[in-house]
Amino acid sequence: MSTALHQLTISEISCRNLRSADMFGKNDVYVVFRVGTKKVKTHHIKNAGKHASFDEILTMNLEDHDLEHGIDVGAYDYDVGSSDDLLGQGKLVNLLALKRTPNQPRQFKEPFKYKGKGRGEFSCVLTLRVGGVAGTSPLGAAGGKVFAQAMGTPAAPPPPAYVAPPAP
Repeated sequence: MSTALHQLTISEISCRNLRSADMFGKNDVYVVFRVGTKKVKTHHIKNAGKHASFDEILTMNLEDHDLEHGIDVGAYDYDVGSSDDLLGQGKLVNLLALKRTPNQPRQFKEPFKYKGKGRGEFSCVLTLRVGGVAGTSPLGAAGGKVFAQAMGTPAAPPPPAYVAPPAP
């Protein structure tokens, strides 16, 4: 049985009302999106404080079971010389619904929690490009190499050309 590989685009990422993790100064916020061992993250915004908006687009290659599981989202305070502080955690769920309207942006807004208590919220826009068989590109054969390069994964080699056997 084959598994479909999809490209998920994450854009318009923002966080609001985050907790303060720095005693002196403001949070240097970045956001991590994780499904199993797959993860992407934004750059950090220096002195963002409790509110941060990211002007960047992230992409992930996901399979159906990844969409079923959902995406864990965490906001962190970047620290030099010590481990980064968790500001809040949330989850994007019901992502299989994105397959019903492929290539259509959908806004998500979810709460962040920290130690079981509400600690702000995050929002983002998700767009799913529905793909074919795992190991191939959702962009089709012609776009596979470009897609693989953009995603930082090696492109699958093209199938060997058919050579007819010699005539008897």
